[in-house]
Amino acid sequence: MKGRTVLVAGGPGTGKSILTWHFMFSGIEAGEPAVLVSLDQSSKLIVDDMAELGWDARPAVDGGMLQILSGTFDLVPRESGYEYVIGFDHPLFREQPFTMSRLASLVRKSASELKATRIVVDGLGPLLELAGRRLEVRQMIYGFIRELAYDDATVLLTHELRSFSLADIDEMPYFICDTVIVLDTLYVSGDYIRTMRVMKMRGASHSMRPVIFKITDHGISVFPETRIPE
Repeated sequence: MKGRTVLVAGGPGTGKSILTWHFMFSGIEAGEPAVLVSLDQSSKLIVDDMAELGWDARPAVDGGMLQILSGTFDLVPRESGYEYVIGFDHPLFREQPFTMSRLASLVRKSASELKATRIVVDGLGPLLELAGRRLEVRQMIYGFIRELAYDDATVLLTHELRSFSLADIDEMPYFICDTVIVLDTLYVSGDYIRTMRVMKMRGASHSMRPVIFKITDHGISVFPETRIPE
């Protein structure tokens, strides 16, 4: 899937971040460096959460196999009201105003330095908040993703689905990415089960049947042959 963009979408707690971490560390174990971009968590919290699932990110970071670019999304008061800003722990964003193009350039530069073949952007939500109208969202996200995509890398993005009132924005990234994987939780026989479904895969035939998966101490385990109870 090199040169392709993959969107992992789902509600809160469906396993989006964990799936992307599994994707990254599987690549690192195979000798493929990765870059992770997070806009709502610090690097320390990300590394701590990874460790809870058995992934020690520190050797990968120290060995030049993984770079974590983390930032925070804040509402800042201005003279004429309030403004959404992303504060990044990087000199490029401390000294200059934030732009989508500058973020894409930073990610591409980091990927180039590491020779990364796997790029993860965990959370499109803050970027979507920077635009108001539907057309602006489409143009902004499309431009950002296109700047990240190149022949040798697979770009994995996550997007949290929210309320029905925001359905237009929720569906927007679906049309831009090459592949869309939707994660969900279902209440069956008195318990919740996790499912994933390949909703779209450009250039390939695929099943759209939901597949059961579990989050374990070693990441994601998928059970393609297990049928979901009626």
